Amino acid sequence: MGVPRPGRGLLAPLALVLLLGGVCADELDDLIDSVEAVVNLIAEDASAAFAGRSEAAKACECSRHACGGEFDASDECHEELGDAELCGECTGQKLDFSQSFVLTSPATDTENMAADVKDSICTFRGLDETFASAKDQFGTRAWSYVATNNGVMRSWPGHAHERGDDVDAEEADERLGNCKKYDPRFRPWYTAASSGPKDVVLLVDTSESMLTPDAGEDGKLTTRWEVAKNAITSLLGTFSASDYINLVEFNAKAKALVPDKLLVGTEENIAMLREEVESVDPEGDPDFALGMELAFDLLIGAAEKFEEGEELSSSNCQKIILFITDGEDCTTRGTPCSRETPEGTTPVDAVVNFIEEKQQELEEAGSQRAHIFSFSFGHDADDEIPKEMACANEGVWGQILPDDDPLFRMHAYTSYLASQRGGAGVIWSRAYEDAFGLGNVITAARPIFSPQTSLGANGSFVGVVGHDIRLDDVQAVAPEFLSVIRRWILRGIQCIDTEFTGCELQLLRGEESQCPEILDDADCYYFEPADKYYTKNSDLLSFDDAEEACSSMGGSLADFDDPQERDIVSALASNAGSWIGLVFDEDAGEWRWRDGEVVSPNSTIWVFRSLRKESNEGKMCASMDRRGVQHNVHPEDCSLPSSSICEFSPSDIPKVCEDDKKLIRVDSNHEYKVRPLSTCRSVEESRLGVTAVSPAAESLTEEQTICPMGDPKTTFEARCCDDCQA
Repeated sequence: MGVPRPGRGLLAPLALVLLLGGVCADELDDLIDSVEAVVNLIAEDASAAFAGRSEAAKACECSRHACGGEFDASDECHEELGDAELCGECTGQKLDFSQSFVLTSPATDTENMAADVKDSICTFRGLDETFASAKDQFGTRAWSYVATNNGVMRSWPGHAHERGDDVDAEEADERLGNCKKYDPRFRPWYTAASSGPKDVVLLVDTSESMLTPDAGEDGKLTTRWEVAKNAITSLLGTFSASDYINLVEFNAKAKALVPDKLLVGTEENIAMLREEVESVDPEGDPDFALGMELAFDLLIGAAEKFEEGEELSSSNCQKIILFITDGEDCTTRGTPCSRETPEGTTPVDAVVNFIEEKQQELEEAGSQRAHIFSFSFGHDADDEIPKEMACANEGVWGQILPDDDPLFRMHAYTSYLASQRGGAGVIWSRAYEDAFGLGNVITAARPIFSPQTSLGANGSFVGVVGHDIRLDDVQAVAPEFLSVIRRWILRGIQCIDTEFTGCELQLLRGEESQCPEILDDADCYYFEPADKYYTKNSDLLSFDDAEEACSSMGGSLADFDDPQERDIVSALASNAGSWIGLVFDEDAGEWRWRDGEVVSPNSTIWVFRSLRKESNEGKMCASMDRRGVQHNVHPEDCSLPSSSICEFSPSDIPKVCEDDKKLIRVDSNHEYKVRPLSTCRSVEESRLGVTAVSPAAESLTEEQTICPMGDPKTTFEARCCDDCQA
């Protein structure tokens, strides 16, 4: 479990704020304490509600959906939360102080909801009493809410969401009467609480290949750059003022959108970065190392400035590189690169090794290492280097296709950081415009987690509770509210030293993105479950020569017929790929192991685009690399030089395997650095035991969960008081 630690180097700006004046500071402290007390109370009751969700599902009563037209008590007019802008000069708006309303994510079909969504709606149905009793010193002047990791949001007091003609077509959800799409997981308050302070560089491939169009399920063509640009501009909106960010675009050149520094994640800086992204025109060839060099230099420079005492230079917390590409690099496509590949080094190794050099520079600057999250865009995206980058740098890889919600797929990085924030307290977001009409607000928020597992591990991230404060109210207490906002944000900064167990990280990656074990160098390896010995041959040989080398020692090129063997062979593979005992039978048109067993073209061993090679490329043999333990075998011309993996039965072990000092045993006593998911079942089951969907939720109907939506209403009819004239 990561341990919270306060951000250092922030006392100077905080001291300036304290000089605002004794009375003002005292009033502000009272206000901060009252708001944080509200958030802590809601978080405590929400955590208890999650622990008791099975009973809540059994007794579930339907909840009002904010996109509906039937609102009961919300037909009453209230002035506590001010006026709705669209109601013109009319005072007040329709609110329901007797119950909270729910919103569901754009991915949810309310007529066919998944059991986990129903469970989330029912679990927090009983928080209405808590919401009503939890008041800050302003009384009821803003929203309180809880949002879950599957996109369900419950907000109090109940209020209608924007819909119909008041919503742009691209933001309208047709399934909900053109109600405005809303996903709480990508709001500043949610990401601030779930991921905490961080330094982030978005590293974006802007080479010409990003203009490649991909077809969606409806046949519509969209370029990879359009999908990526949409994801980037939306992602920028999730950063808080405790984050430091920049964006690097690269092709044959690399350019930081703002040179030489990271920017505080303020509204103004984010708007500036969005404008810069809109002006980018993809062109040229990609050079991964060039882009990575500039991304790391920004992080290194920020760390050095922080150590020198420069204010507003770095969060001094998590370091993240979000790498967005369609996967091809100059080293693998044969185009000129800024750095020559060292002699005796494969192109893939050259990139991975260069990143490790930059990681060491970052550590020497007084920083922790950077986590790399890589995303491959498009059906034919080459995932080899992006996957290996993520595996080698404690990150996660994902593929994004035209019909995917890119933000949802990129959400892995916040889930990754959220999983270690169990000890985090209240954190304050940057100022932003409220999506529900309150104007400019700042939010106090806190993550909530499931109970500890049966194995004593910390619980999983469930969601975030929040409470808003309107900036107009803050200004009434302290006119110097811009300085005050900065103080609030500083108060919430808590850095987490992210330390994952081998299973925790693999469970976050999932089956398709899990990474292979990292084995120490040895002359020989024994894998107990298969009762086999293995050696790695780093000499670059053709397939036939590699097979002969294995045979001369009494063995053969490695094969596997179950997931456990696949895991160990993947761990022995080189970054660029190693020969294994799988060959294409040209006469039969099939891939076969040396014992004649056929491997289906639909097998999960093949990389996503591996079998699309032309058949006239000569004799084809199989090479396995370290991009994962699935989808990491690809065809290669058998004459190409490559490293290889040999296997031996216990009766034919070579001499190099007889010396125990030069042998690594992968058995029940082996201490994994990166555990295979197959060995994580007990951890996974114990975690599922405290996060699993309530049995009763499986049988709930949609009508039991969401109250009747009623007749359609315009936003004006749903929000504005009855005596208000349009």
